[in-house]
Amino acid sequence: MRIKRLTIEGYKSFQYETTIEFPAGAEGKSIFLIGGMNGAGKTSLMEAITICLYGAKPDLIYKAINRKELARGNAHVAIELVLETDDLAEIVVKRSWSAGTVPEPKAKDLEEKLVVVRDGKRVSVQNKQMWQDFIRSLVPPGITQFFFFDGEKIQEIAADDHSEVRLQASLEAALGIEYVKRLADDVLHIKNQERQGFVEISDEDLEFKQSELKKEKSKLERKRKERAEVQQALDDFKEQYEEAKKRFQAAFQSEPGTREEARANEKRRIQVSTRLGQVENEIKTLAEQFLPLGIAGKLFGDLRRQIEAERESSQQEAIRENAEALAHQIVRAVEEPEPIYHERLTPEKMAELERRILRLLKEGAGIGEVKKLLNLSEREAARVLHRMEEIEGSEVFLIAPLLDEKRELEVELRRLEAASQIGAASETERELFEQLQEEMESASNQIGRKTEQLRLLEEELLALEKRVQEIEAEIARLYDKHNVSKEKADFINECDAIANLLNQFTVRLRKNKVHLLQEKTFEMYKRLSSKSGLIKDLVIDPKTYEVKIRDRNGHEIKKSGLSAGEKEIFAVSLLWGLAQTSQLDLPIIIDTPLSRLDSAHRNSIVNNYFPNAGEQVVILSTDTEVDGAYYEELKPYLSGAGILEFDQRRELTTFHPGYFWEH
Repeated sequence: MRIKRLTIEGYKSFQYETTIEFPAGAEGKSIFLIGGMNGAGKTSLMEAITICLYGAKPDLIYKAINRKELARGNAHVAIELVLETDDLAEIVVKRSWSAGTVPEPKAKDLEEKLVVVRDGKRVSVQNKQMWQDFIRSLVPPGITQFFFFDGEKIQEIAADDHSEVRLQASLEAALGIEYVKRLADDVLHIKNQERQGFVEISDEDLEFKQSELKKEKSKLERKRKERAEVQQALDDFKEQYEEAKKRFQAAFQSEPGTREEARANEKRRIQVSTRLGQVENEIKTLAEQFLPLGIAGKLFGDLRRQIEAERESSQQEAIRENAEALAHQIVRAVEEPEPIYHERLTPEKMAELERRILRLLKEGAGIGEVKKLLNLSEREAARVLHRMEEIEGSEVFLIAPLLDEKRELEVELRRLEAASQIGAASETERELFEQLQEEMESASNQIGRKTEQLRLLEEELLALEKRVQEIEAEIARLYDKHNVSKEKADFINECDAIANLLNQFTVRLRKNKVHLLQEKTFEMYKRLSSKSGLIKDLVIDPKTYEVKIRDRNGHEIKKSGLSAGEKEIFAVSLLWGLAQTSQLDLPIIIDTPLSRLDSAHRNSIVNNYFPNAGEQVVILSTDTEVDGAYYEELKPYLSGAGILEFDQRRELTTFHPGYFWEH
């Protein structure tokens, strides 16, 4: 089966009738590439296909009605899908919702209309349910998630080591095992009905067990309904969160943070701003009191050196003026009161020593002549030096570190204001910021609560299902105690034999299907993975569907030990393996499959997966995923390409043939 044409009108940003043709490839296979920036409507397009096939609740449709049309009172959505079956029959499925001429229409006013046309002949309204069942058999809803998937489905499979176990029911539906199991359950149900209808039941325990079984099944049904409601509420809160996030990104051109981060950022901004004001006031005070002295402080070094030079020059002059007296005193000090040497100097030697000392004192220490600018006395020089030391120890020199701190605070303040995005915003923008933050926080809290509530419900459901099975087993044992007629005994035995045969067939079928699934999955994994040379084998447990990967040495590699890219490659390989093993010839629709992959894994996906994914492949991509280089590599396989363009001013999505660079 393949998709030939899709028409959307009034759904989300597709305000006007938009038609996309999907031409067939030259050799049967075809890849159709649809480009679009984030928010252009790629996901909406994939949603429209699913809704057209299976329908949707009025509340969901009402929320998806184009806002401009709804504002005009036109509550109308129409989606048409043209399919070509394997026997070349053309099936047209058109599903529409309308509230008619009701003023201010609500979700409850929407009426659904389904039209099915086969080979040009419209099916009568009386056969609507029959054709709905036909569509479901043609494209089983339980397995479309493995043929129509996006990055979130890949992330779900790649999430942890046991994600396949949680998908067991869906995997069995995709492999065709679910139908055999359902047939076996139906046979056992018939057996129980026949046995209950023809065996006289008089045992009180049996009646009690039947009543208990009814109560437990009623509880089970209520819990399933509650789970569906919680799941719907969880989906609604996720949608609210994403809508608020998109509005935030559009308004502030950045990713939103938590309110705690925003508050902490704003608190720090206020602290920095307050400290900056304090530093500026301190600088002003110091400047008023000490700035002249601080400017003069630059001259203190020269002034101190001049004073020392003049003091040394004065001392030298004093020595030269009193040289004769000093020389005479020094020479007398050699002999008096006692001679320093063993022999007393003769008068001639004493006179010679005195002349030498006199010459030395008059020549001085070789200090050049210093020009006396200050001409201070020793006492005045000491007072000046002391005053300079007092000034250097005062607060005037705190101005420099304060100026440094001021510059650092100004830089940090600019960064904080840029991060908060509302530092210089208007009051309206601040209110919008707070409103969107509050909406996202509220939705996020509700998502956490509903997720936990859903987990608890799943545990309760498992316990109830186990209890129902136990009671049914007890009832079966009680029925065995009653005598039945030969005819009914034979019939019951035949039912048991058929059920056992079907169970044996299920085990073998599961084993064969799982073996084929692991072969196909491993085949694609080796094509796509950059570590394929390190992997020896990939084994899927036929009972739990848990996947084990082993290296060349036989050691098990946990999926959690793989890189994020390798996990996604594994998920894509499993999806491809399911499509091949199910033997269902359905189109593959992939929404933004490359956004989380590195260049090496993107190359593998583009060159090895897309051309082999299926007979018909529809890729929804941004310009950074399938860029110019990847587009050239895919071009030989393309049957066509188009682009979704979103006009922000008009809030309108239109489709045009040709990819980004061809349009």
